[in-house]
Amino acid sequence: MKPPSFAVIFIVLILPCLYAGSENFNTGSPFGPIDGTAIERLAQFSKTKGIDLVAEMQKAYSKDEDALARVFGFCIYFDSLDQNARAYGQIVYSSMLNLGEAWGIDKFSQVLANQDTKVQQRIRDFLFYDITQAPKDQRMQIEAQVRSDYPTLFPPDYVFGRDDPVFSDSTKKRREETQGTVLPLMEGK
Repeated sequence: MKPPSFAVIFIVLILPCLYAGSENFNTGSPFGPIDGTAIERLAQFSKTKGIDLVAEMQKAYSKDEDALARVFGFCIYFDSLDQNARAYGQIVYSSMLNLGEAWGIDKFSQVLANQDTKVQQRIRDFLFYDITQAPKDQRMQIEAQVRSDYPTLFPPDYVFGRDDPVFSDSTKKRREETQGTVLPLMEGK
């Protein structure tokens, strides 16, 4: 029997949510609608960079930590939040939801922690981006909860968008929205 395509795996496995308790905040697709065409375009782009992202994700979903590390490493090929980066971000976000459930967030975080610091920052930014999409009045509460629940994934010294050109616009917008506000869990650290 032929294994299901990545697009099918992606669509079927995207349903779990981390922040289900937050009112009016529909997490699960922080990068907007991503269809099969976007995934295929990203797959072709990844092949031009020497990695078959679809094959690597299939291996990662089979609990291959090295494959997940290669998927993480691919993040260096983005310099803006274009359509390919959004499709990639959705794949990484979905892998965190699904592999976090299958392996546990600590194991997922350990694979990330073994990467170069620039890769760690970029992947955390892709994962944290969802929080930046929450309604402004809920954002700080959601961030505090996520940081409390997943300290190995988002350590206390993690700052969204730090030295990351992909998320520089999001970082500027976030800074303007929270100017003069001390973020929860960051006090006294």
